[in-house]
Amino acid sequence: MKLRHFIAAVLAIAFVLPAGDADSQFRRKKDEYVDDREFLRLLQKAEELDDEQQWRAKRTENPRVLQDLAYDEEPWVRFYVAFNKYTPQPALQDLSKDPNESVRWSVAMNGNIPVDAMILLSTDYAEIVRVGLASNPAMSAPILRTLAADRSFFVRRKVASNLNTSPSILSILFRDDEVSVRMAVATNSKTPLRVMEKFSVDSDEAFRIAIASNPGDSAAILLGMIFDTDPVKVAAAEHPNMPAAGLEQLSGESLLAVRQAVVNNPNSPPGALRKLSFDADKQLKRIARTKLAAILEKEIELDRER
Repeated sequence: MKLRHFIAAVLAIAFVLPAGDADSQFRRKKDEYVDDREFLRLLQKAEELDDEQQWRAKRTENPRVLQDLAYDEEPWVRFYVAFNKYTPQPALQDLSKDPNESVRWSVAMNGNIPVDAMILLSTDYAEIVRVGLASNPAMSAPILRTLAADRSFFVRRKVASNLNTSPSILSILFRDDEVSVRMAVATNSKTPLRVMEKFSVDSDEAFRIAIASNPGDSAAILLGMIFDTDPVKVAAAEHPNMPAAGLEQLSGESLLAVRQAVVNNPNSPPGALRKLSFDADKQLKRIARTKLAAILEKEIELDRER
């Protein structure tokens, strides 16, 4: 509980009780131990106030309230203030110097973090703070460039996953010594296509699967993967960018999982659906016929209108 709350409580007692009684009460309790009942009551009240402050720090949209709560003695209150998107930038700047690393991490994750706080936290001694900064989708390109050279591969991995990371930095992280960093590059939709092409022929199947699933993958790269291993073909057949020619080729695969991926692809062409309409798998055949029937009905309706 804040000191001002305690002082207010003492003053309230002083106003309610007669002066003599208040003084004698104070003298009587000054050198006495607090009894268990009173101690538990004070402890409960302090916890209730802390909970109330935390709730306000999380929920309020009032900048003035948040500015005040930014200097609360309870770390969890400051933590929620630092995370609140309505917290004024001067308060966030001060919280970026907080002795508690969880509070600084919260500032690092705030979408409205001021530039000076970004710069300060980019060299923070606590790894978790730099990880938070690298994870922030609002992080600036210059700070991400700095963090891309961080000694911690956890930080570099978050940089590699961040959609604000520039293609040039992703090209550098493509050569990182840490496998998980390179995997993050392979899954980033902003990774340059020239880098994706290199991943698509990597000897490690995991990288090829990642590229086959990457939302930013190109039709040309996907077409080159239709003769890959079965797990890669499944991922490629599921991709919405897979061209019709590739889906028709994959619809004839012997592996059921590949054919299922083709029939469930929202862009599966009539040619592939026609082939799958006579599939040995009953469920797959049913789905293919339902989808193809809808396409045929629309085509018939258009032909009649002509």
